[in-house]
Amino acid sequence: MINPNNFDLNLLRVFDALIRERSVSAAADRLCLSQPAVSNALNRLRNLLDDPLFVRTRQGMEPTPFALRMKEPVQDGLLRIRAGISQILTFDPQQSDRTFKLIMNDVGSASFLPGIMAQLMVDAPNIDIEVCEIGHSGYEDLLDSGSADLAVGRVVLSDTFRSQFLVRTQYVAILRQGHPALGEENGESVLTREAYATAQHVIVTPAGAPSNPVERTLASLNLDRRIALRLPHATSLVNILPATNLISTLPERCRDFLTAERGLVAVRLPIPIEPNVIQQWWHRRHDYDVGHQWFRRYVADTISNSTFTEIGLAPKIIDPVNTTNSAS
Repeated sequence: MINPNNFDLNLLRVFDALIRERSVSAAADRLCLSQPAVSNALNRLRNLLDDPLFVRTRQGMEPTPFALRMKEPVQDGLLRIRAGISQILTFDPQQSDRTFKLIMNDVGSASFLPGIMAQLMVDAPNIDIEVCEIGHSGYEDLLDSGSADLAVGRVVLSDTFRSQFLVRTQYVAILRQGHPALGEENGESVLTREAYATAQHVIVTPAGAPSNPVERTLASLNLDRRIALRLPHATSLVNILPATNLISTLPERCRDFLTAERGLVAVRLPIPIEPNVIQQWWHRRHDYDVGHQWFRRYVADTISNSTFTEIGLAPKIIDPVNTTNSAS
């Protein structure tokens, strides 16, 4: 029988690397060890646990059922150990060379990362950021495994995770200057409901994204529109919208990076859409990690304090028959 008091915890780090990489050489690179050292540690684990743990296949080293049962408690235990150590250490952002991993789609990256990185290079010059884009169904797995530190976006996760409100913005219509659907009122470009509904649209739907407030609102109003193009990313709109009569409906924070010197304008929507609410999410094991605490505060402060002039908090409702303005 194994004596837990004498168990070499370094073997669990090797097990964790192997079950993630499914390769001795890749696990060795991950741990900065030699391949013979990893092979030796695996053999020790096999003898201690009386199970082969991994078997070679054409796809790599596949874990046995016993190894799969070990995976979650081992990874959770290692993460708790790392978090516990982090809690007792001081964190100096000017000296830290830590890497923080963010889950964020391309709209979030274009809207928020310029401000985050510009200030980070002054306040924490040695800290690095890695951004991962993945379908929302994978957010929890990455946060749970420790492969990501924060998820930022319009997403709701389970109670295992903590969240913090960051910013709320309205949706706007983005289209080219001179678009035939555009009207003018008091010197301001406007869209009527009829013009918006009869125009051709491009929508951005990242892989695995939750339901879109725009689509929910239009469905509730029985308002159909022609979707001429569907995209997984918003950044390609900078080349598509100036050359077409398509309209894109996006969070107002996208306005600056899409419209700057590209012949595009952003106008209020002629229908009330629920606001775009952005939150940051993290695993609760990081609650007391002082470095993680600093980074959460940094992201929250940078996004909430960023200079941004909104078109307006309430949409302007323009009736194609009666042009009386109202807000809702």
